[in-house]
Amino acid sequence: MILLWDLIIKNGRLLTMDSTKELNKSLLIKDGLIADIVENNIAEKLDARKVIDAEGLVVMPGLVDCHTHLGEYATEGVHKTVGKSQKMAAISNYLDCLKSGITTLGEHILGHPVLSTTIGELKEAARHTALTVKFATGTCCVGTEPLAYTSALRPGRSITFDDLGDAHYAGLAVQSEFPGENIFITATVANLPTHLVPNGGKRILDRQDISRIVNIFHSIGKKIGAHIEGAENIEFFMSANGDVIHHGHGATPQQFHEMARKNIYLVATPHGGTSSAPNTPDEIYQSLKAGVTTAIATDAYLPVHPEAVGMDDIELVGPKDLFKICKPTFEYLHERGFSKVDCLKMITTNAAKVMGLDAEIGTLSRLKKADIIICKGIPVFDFTDTDSVLMVIKDGLVEIDKTI
Repeated sequence: MILLWDLIIKNGRLLTMDSTKELNKSLLIKDGLIADIVENNIAEKLDARKVIDAEGLVVMPGLVDCHTHLGEYATEGVHKTVGKSQKMAAISNYLDCLKSGITTLGEHILGHPVLSTTIGELKEAARHTALTVKFATGTCCVGTEPLAYTSALRPGRSITFDDLGDAHYAGLAVQSEFPGENIFITATVANLPTHLVPNGGKRILDRQDISRIVNIFHSIGKKIGAHIEGAENIEFFMSANGDVIHHGHGATPQQFHEMARKNIYLVATPHGGTSSAPNTPDEIYQSLKAGVTTAIATDAYLPVHPEAVGMDDIELVGPKDLFKICKPTFEYLHERGFSKVDCLKMITTNAAKVMGLDAEIGTLSRLKKADIIICKGIPVFDFTDTDSVLMVIKDGLVEIDKTI
C-alpha cells in the first residue's frame, strides 16, 4: 500500500502563530513540509508512515533563537576547547538546542583570538546537524584597555582597528547569511568581569563609519545588524538605514516608533549583553506597542546582568534557559493585553523574520517546513523546564522523543 502521508500529528492543541486561538486539529506532513491542517475526524481516516496522537498536548512551531555564539565563544568558554575539538563542542551545543525545542539558530561568528576554525569549517559542521543554522559574520570589539578587536575573517588572532577597511567589511558581507552582530558600534564587555573591560559601552564607530559600512552591505544586497547600546548610538544606526538592532539597551520610546516607521527590527536580550542595564519588560512592551518586529534571543552563552528583571536563579544563559529569560517579559505583556501567542511570536515568527526565514518557518502553515515541537503545555506560561518539550520534529522527522 502506498502511504500518502509521511507523518500525521492528530488531536493536538495547535498554536499556529497565525491565529491567537488554539485549534484542535491535525497536521498532515509530506516531504518535510506541512501539507495541510485538517479536522481530526478526517485525520482519523488517513494512514501515514508514522502517526502521533497529541491529544491534550500543545503543538506549535519549532523555536528560533536568532542570536547565539554556540559555535565559537561558547566552545571555549563552556567546554574549554581550544583546538580541533571546537567543532565537536559546537555540535554538542547544537544538540542542547534541539533538546530544548530550538530548531533554527542564528549563529554569530566574530573571530576569536585563540580559536582558529574558519567560518567555512563551522558552516560545514553545522550542515551535518539536524538544525537549521544560519551564520552572521562580523567584527567584535571588546572594551579592554587597550580595545581588543577580532573578525570572523581572521580567526585565531587579534587585529587592530586599522585592519578593518572597506574590503574587509565587504568580505564580511559576502559571508554573512543574516543581519546579526555584523558590526559593534559600541565595545562589548563580553563575558569578562567589569574591572577588565573599562571601555565597555564606548562608541567605536562614528556616524560616517556606520553609514559607510551599512552602504557596503546594502550595495551587495545584504542586510546588516549591529551590537548597540545607548540612545545616541542607536540613532546613528537608524539614520544610516541599518536593518536590525541587537540588544538596543537604552532605546527611547520615540526611537521605537522610528524603528517601526523604518522597519528596523529589534533583537532584545532582557538578561544582558552590554554594559548597560538590559531590556526591561516595559521596554519590550513599548517596542511591540510601537509596532517594532521584536525577537528575544539567548545570546548564548551569556552571564545574567545584575540588573536583569526576575532572573536571579540563572547564572549563565544557554539554550535550555530561553523560556526562563522570556518569562518576566511574557507575563508582563500578557497582563497588559498581549495574547500568549503574541508573546511566543518573539521566539518563533518574529525571530524567523529577523533571519529572513519567515517564508519557510515560524508558523504552522501549509507548505512551510514541518519544524514542530510538542509540549505538555504552553511554553513559558505553563512551564520553563525543557523536559516538558516532549518531541522535536525537524523537516518532518522526529529528532527528539522524550516519551520513549
